[in-house]
Amino acid sequence: MALTACGRIGFDAVTATTVDGAATDTDSDFDSDGDGVPDSMDNCPTVPNPTQDNEDGDRFGDACDPCPPYPDPDPVIDSDGDGVSDMCDPHPATPGDSIVMFDGFDIGLPSGALVNGNWSIANGIAVVTGALNTFATVTFAPPTGSAETIATHMTLDNLIGSSGRGGGVVHQWDQATSGGAACVVALDDSSAPVYAIVDDATNNVLTSDSVAVADGTAASLVSTRTGQSYHCVSTIDTMALDATDSYTSPTPQIGIYTRSATAHFDWMMIIATQ
Repeated sequence: MALTACGRIGFDAVTATTVDGAATDTDSDFDSDGDGVPDSMDNCPTVPNPTQDNEDGDRFGDACDPCPPYPDPDPVIDSDGDGVSDMCDPHPATPGDSIVMFDGFDIGLPSGALVNGNWSIANGIAVVTGALNTFATVTFAPPTGSAETIATHMTLDNLIGSSGRGGGVVHQWDQATSGGAACVVALDDSSAPVYAIVDDATNNVLTSDSVAVADGTAASLVSTRTGQSYHCVSTIDTMALDATDSYTSPTPQIGIYTRSATAHFDWMMIIATQ
């Protein structure tokens, strides 16, 4: 389910109290948010979420979860009090971050996405069947603010061919030219396994580290763009990557992508920083 600017991220959601003489917090059929699910069963009682999607299976539905892909501790740890828990917050000590889109692919590809390539949904996973030297993307117009963050968890099922192939997350994506600045897990043009920040417009590797990459490799990726600066962290490596890239797309998009690879993605999330 896609989450778009629902005002509060809802980690402090509580059961509804009395709103008039006709309903109280003990009424089993009371439905505070009007989504058709009574508060007694609703995992987001104050945010409409009729599908009750819950990627991490914790006590919060995706629509009101302060960190939808990972189970939240009780109590939630949100050091800066901005509604994004520290587990997902790209700036946990500085307020101003908000989750503007999360999708766990429970129903289909997210509404409003620009989709390119052969994508399908199977058991809550977005699957892309790749082709040689071809990009596949699911992207959105970037959020407004001082910084943007894109995160996902992916598995590279089949790396195709002998030139650069892999997948990850991308900023400044230009559909017409296949340009963008991306954080990827890949085999590069010399078939070296890398975790890298790359400029797809010029096909330059801006910074990288050697890691183990093969068919079946899985990794989470979180990439933040602040102006022309990029910062990426991944579960595939203990090292964070930082780079500067001057490329700017005339029609920028942000999202997930692959090149010459068949892969599957468990979820995607976009965070805006004001």
